[in-house]
Amino acid sequence: MANKTFSLDPTKAKRARTAVYANPKAMAVDSPTKNYKISERTIRSIEDGKKVKLSTAENYATILRCNLNELAGDLSVGEADRVTVDISSTQIFGSCSINLLRDWRSHYTIDDVPPWDDLDIVRGTEREMTKCFKSSTLKPASIDQLFNCAPVYRSTIQSFLQDGSNSHGFGGEKNQVPFIRLDLIWMVQPALNPDEIVIKKLELVQEELSNANSSLSGQIAHSAESMIQQLKTNSKIKELITSLDNENRLRFLFGEMESECVDSFTKRTLKEGDFTFINIKRKVLMLCHNFVDQALVQYSAWETPKKIDST
Repeated sequence: MANKTFSLDPTKAKRARTAVYANPKAMAVDSPTKNYKISERTIRSIEDGKKVKLSTAENYATILRCNLNELAGDLSVGEADRVTVDISSTQIFGSCSINLLRDWRSHYTIDDVPPWDDLDIVRGTEREMTKCFKSSTLKPASIDQLFNCAPVYRSTIQSFLQDGSNSHGFGGEKNQVPFIRLDLIWMVQPALNPDEIVIKKLELVQEELSNANSSLSGQIAHSAESMIQQLKTNSKIKELITSLDNENRLRFLFGEMESECVDSFTKRTLKEGDFTFINIKRKVLMLCHNFVDQALVQYSAWETPKKIDST
């Protein structure tokens, strides 16, 4: 195994390297900080398609935060332009909509302590729901798509009772409720290793979306102030995204993830256990190398119980 040789696809290797280092010398100089020292000469050999030790090829890929198979010569070009990320172990959806919270609260005055028996029925329905696994394809984000993330940049609605509970029917009285999560999902390509300059630009993108979120909620829709703020925010975001692409070879991919959830009920349907269901969606932004054309994100969602037709 120690003598086994391996060659990388020159185009894929150079493309991955230029996304992080301007030239082979810069990569060689920085390589000791990654605990994998590699010479400039070896880097040039790899990028010329020459065979090197397998361990050397692995070190080259590791320094660039890539999987060796992504750079291998037997992969199609298309495969190098796509990434797959699995976040199915993280719960990103609650099983109830915000409408359900309004419905439930509408049956009681502000001074009432809502009976937990009511909520137990909601929780019981949640326990009947099943987890399913879905996938969403993210594609390069337009400026309009980025700006349209502002309303959900940071949702104020994080849980069913406006508290910090992420419960699903377990625990004590204050931990018995399903939670809601509607805010924007931020992701980074696993092979990415942003430097301080990139992180600063990301902070500015975040700040502009936050400002847009605040102005959208605090100004009259279609007012002059709202229009001017939108134009300013669009311009700043466009400038930052262009800079990330041209100077740092990075861009955002955009997509949505969806799940079914319990949407509404009445006092009558509470007793009968009959609820209405809807699909809810969450917007997703993933920062990637600018040669990545799409990302497949695997995630976990809810499926509502289906009624069996007895006829």
